[in-house]
Amino acid sequence: MEIVVKTSSELSQPDWESYVLGFNEVFNKTETIENFQHKYLNTIDNHSYHALLTNNNKIVGGCTVIPYQYNIGETTERIGLAVDVFIREKFRTDPIALYRMYKKLKKELINQGIVLVIAVPNDVSYPYWKNIVKWKDVGLLQYWTLPVNAGNILKKAATFTNFFSGLFSKFLLIISYFTNSSEKDFPIKIDRSNRIIEKQRYASKHKIINDLKLFFAYRVVNEEGLNACYLIDFYNTKNQKKDSQSLRKAIKYILQNEQIDIIIFVGKLNFFQLLLFKVPYKFEPKHLYFTADILIPEKIADAEFVYNIKNWDFGLFNYDVR
Repeated sequence: MEIVVKTSSELSQPDWESYVLGFNEVFNKTETIENFQHKYLNTIDNHSYHALLTNNNKIVGGCTVIPYQYNIGETTERIGLAVDVFIREKFRTDPIALYRMYKKLKKELINQGIVLVIAVPNDVSYPYWKNIVKWKDVGLLQYWTLPVNAGNILKKAATFTNFFSGLFSKFLLIISYFTNSSEKDFPIKIDRSNRIIEKQRYASKHKIINDLKLFFAYRVVNEEGLNACYLIDFYNTKNQKKDSQSLRKAIKYILQNEQIDIIIFVGKLNFFQLLLFKVPYKFEPKHLYFTADILIPEKIADAEFVYNIKNWDFGLFNYDVR
């Protein structure tokens, strides 16, 4: 087997076909070539970067980094998001294959001026990336939820419990009308000036509401019989900041227009609000380990600053947890 590094633009049709076949096999998904092309080609570089494990010229494994621009303090730097790491099961003969794939990809990323790679590995892969590849911990991403139909979630006395949780949700909406709090600035956040990042992040499966005062986006999915609404992003369009009123209006719209059991937001909420409740660690559906690897140290003045999750505005808009 051989490791090759390519950009998305350099992938042939047979490459795309074997890549999608392997990914869907490993993750039990039904993604299409078009899904991946939308994700990998709509970037600030017009492509993403891939380390590909090949066997007889067919892709049997991959490690992909998508380039973004982030504001880090007063500077803007190129940061890569590592995603979609896999090796087909019957080709997992080398325990350090992923390490070798990433090491080879790093050389190209450095050549392209990527100063930092960030990633959110799952529970299974997290020990490998931390202990073998030596990614550093930044912190855990937070889950926030509004249980609309608590009975369906708890699977106990559904009719009775749903009635009261629904009333409670409406009560929270009413009293939230009187809140007025806005998020504080984060030192590290994605640079939204290039609108291609929104083109990349959203597809037909997402619902987007954008008017003169409010923007929000969400996706409704069925997860183990529950209708879950992932609130991906929301903000006041006047200043592009999250605040209690943009959150209230987004949730009000969702409750009025969707049949859902729970609303989920992942990320930081550093302003006063009454609608979403932080999920305790032991009840998180899966732990989201936010990690980082500095590639060009001279571009990062303070490594500990980067490795501190308190400095990051990072959530569902930056990374699709599903």
